[in-house]
Amino acid sequence: MRLSLLSFKKFFTPKTLAVLLLAVALAAGVGMWLYVRYDPGSSSICATCHNMAPFVADISKTPHGAVACAWCHSIDFPRWLYVQVVENPTPQQIAQRYSATMLSQCVSCHSQQLNPPNIHKTHTALVQKLADCTICHNPHNPQALSANCQICHDINKILASHMEFHAYAWAQVDTGRYDVCLECHSPWGKWYVPIGPDCQLGIGRGVTCIGCHGPRAEPFQPIQFLDCGRCHAR
Repeated sequence: MRLSLLSFKKFFTPKTLAVLLLAVALAAGVGMWLYVRYDPGSSSICATCHNMAPFVADISKTPHGAVACAWCHSIDFPRWLYVQVVENPTPQQIAQRYSATMLSQCVSCHSQQLNPPNIHKTHTALVQKLADCTICHNPHNPQALSANCQICHDINKILASHMEFHAYAWAQVDTGRYDVCLECHSPWGKWYVPIGPDCQLGIGRGVTCIGCHGPRAEPFQPIQFLDCGRCHAR
């Protein structure tokens, strides 16, 4: 007992105690600085990791620019502190961890978009099953699609049942909305599913989508005869 007490006093010299107190003060100061710096309502905390800075910069230029990262990627202070000090995950790891909550997070702001009988309505069952809107949508660039439709939809089947596949669009055409095709097939639309270069050439020459795609009554003839030379002339 006496030996242990002597060893204790020998180890904890005034110099050692000063170093320990300095370390505790430093740790407390860093912890307080991190706590004050933690702001879940700001995207700036995400940009503190060098690998997230480009994503924060990109999203600031989109309609989601006013939305803080934490609105979708919620994180409490202990986890944020762990990430800051220990882990520093990659953007891919962050995306995988939060994909399971994306449906509820997206619907909290975009519930109205799921109600009309449009492309969202037809995909609601799939989205609810997988609980992830980001299968199609890139949340960091809402105007772009994360995936091409052909990942799920076979292009030959689309062409074979063109009118059935575009049932919503054709219903809009019946009401006189001939620009409905541009909602998906134009760079300035809500979504962008590219069309072939010949189609783009035809549109530039005044040929509408409806001018070629029809009539609806034909199940396997998405293209009706017209003057092909207007687009395909050499």
